[in-house]
Amino acid sequence: MHDYSFYSAILGLSSDWRIINVTVDKQSGEIELHLRSRRGSKFRCPTCGALKLPSGSTKGRWLHGNHHNIRFFISALIPTITCECCGEVKVEIPWEHAAALYKEEW
Repeated sequence: MHDYSFYSAILGLSSDWRIINVTVDKQSGEIELHLRSRRGSKFRCPTCGALKLPSGSTKGRWLHGNHHNIRFFISALIPTITCECCGEVKVEIPWEHAAALYKEEW
């Protein structure tokens, strides 16, 4: 098991998230962090604040930044919740505001 606490601290990840892998492209020098939520974590509805277990997920990829000519990407499974008031919504992602330069969903 690898210690990814350095990357977790940079992203400000709560205990609801975990880094499952880090890959480095040796040709380009790009670093990609692969994240997912921890099993059993509950998330707040971004609209009404209800606390729910995930009911599904979507995939996303962001460019976190270009530090010293190294590009850091984040790939993650983003939990979705089903809220009685708001329907199915994606949870708020802690790194999304810092990584707004590039976003790719599939």
